[in-house]
Amino acid sequence: MQQNKLKYFFSQPHQPFFVWGVLNAILCMLLFLLSYKGIVVFDITPNLFHAYSLTFIVFTAFFQGFLLTTFPRFSQMPPLEQKIYTTNFTLLAVGTFIFFTGVFSFKIILYLGMIILLANQAYSLYVFYQIYKGSPSSDKYDQFWILIAFLSGLISNILIILATISRYLPLEEFGKQIGIYLYLLFVALSVGQRMIPFFSHVMIEKNRKLLRTIYILLALGLITNLSPYPYGFVLFYVSGILLAKEIYRWKLPFKKADPILWILHLAIFWLPVGLLLGGIAELMGILMNQDFIFITIHLVMLGFVTTVLIGFGTRVTLGHSGNMMVTDNQTKMLFYMTQAVVYMRALYSFTGTSFLYDIAVALWLLLFIGWSIKYLPALAFGKKIKM
Repeated sequence: MQQNKLKYFFSQPHQPFFVWGVLNAILCMLLFLLSYKGIVVFDITPNLFHAYSLTFIVFTAFFQGFLLTTFPRFSQMPPLEQKIYTTNFTLLAVGTFIFFTGVFSFKIILYLGMIILLANQAYSLYVFYQIYKGSPSSDKYDQFWILIAFLSGLISNILIILATISRYLPLEEFGKQIGIYLYLLFVALSVGQRMIPFFSHVMIEKNRKLLRTIYILLALGLITNLSPYPYGFVLFYVSGILLAKEIYRWKLPFKKADPILWILHLAIFWLPVGLLLGGIAELMGILMNQDFIFITIHLVMLGFVTTVLIGFGTRVTLGHSGNMMVTDNQTKMLFYMTQAVVYMRALYSFTGTSFLYDIAVALWLLLFIGWSIKYLPALAFGKKIKM
């Protein structure tokens, strides 16, 4: 029986990766909260632990699980052999364990964990490139930009590793920004702009300039922030306007959509909203000489990326485990909770009130614990979900 469960667990690429992502979403945030409260002490700064663990362990696990399943389909190629994605998962799991060990012990162990996580990224990029190169599809637009986003994630990790070794904080911050905007945001956007209109039965001509334009604007914004005049938020604001115009063009049927679909609509709406509100907040911060505590990053990462992961994660889990593509009140509550996390974290940025941060973290933990209770048995072992 145990052997059958293990066989099922590794039978599809998304299963081990999604499970890893969910469990580490809980563990990484819990550890960060404990460090924030001074209960545990890391060998690196809590902010670096927070950014690195979420970027290269939690979100990377979700992205790799989803794309190792769907990238071959996008490219009209057969599913991956099991040994390919299990090798990728092994690198992620081993790198995670060693990274956590190093955080609490010695720098050399920490660096080893980061290098193995870098190898995990490099291997997945290699796999995606081989699929891209061998694809008979005449249209590889989306696949190309997914590759660019994963390459950006690889560069981000390299810069952070070099910055951690050299203790050069500006390089660390630049690496983290690349990881957030050109990797995490851009992978989610590249997939979302393809899949969300498709799921919504919206038939429109693809805007083939969108991804290139947004990538260039975000990259220029990050470079601008390195200058003595860090006004990159202006370019982010322009990106928000262009994305808002594009999403409006889609005419998504938000009011008529089932919860399994409107959560994806809500996620994609958050991308331009986060960039626009974040741009306004950062301008206010300059004029008022006030720090709004990473407001743009959290509006985008929680409002867009986390919401879209919960939406796609639920949809993929239901569809690939033989369950009905329906949502009950418990699932709707989890969807609402994604938004509560965003609002509480935004309030913390504007007020700096610590208990609001505690509430935001608590809601994040409840979100992923609740999702685990509801969907992990189906995800890992194919069990039927009671609705």
